[in-house]
Amino acid sequence: MRDILCFARGREGEWEAFCADFDIAVQGRSFNEVREAMESAVSEYVAAAREEDPATAKRLLSRQAPLSVTLLWTARVLMSAWRRGANGDTSASFPVPCAA
Repeated sequence: MRDILCFARGREGEWEAFCADFDIAVQGRSFNEVREAMESAVSEYVAAAREEDPATAKRLLSRQAPLSVTLLWTARVLMSAWRRGANGDTSASFPVPCAA
């Protein structure tokens, strides 16, 4: 099992998380809620992909978000760390276990 890197951004009551490796996004009311939702979404995505024919499964399991989207999320996390949540937004990256 490997870990994939995901990003989260939000403030009290409104959070979103993004997985660049599979181009998956989730929303929730807290960091913990989006982290759990992302873990579930990644697990379900991988399980569903494995049920497909081998060529389709390979394509789905190698799908990634566009580089521009990944760079935007990376910049958000870095800016949040630099500003230390001055505007109320908090961003973070976190690993999600992945069986793919």
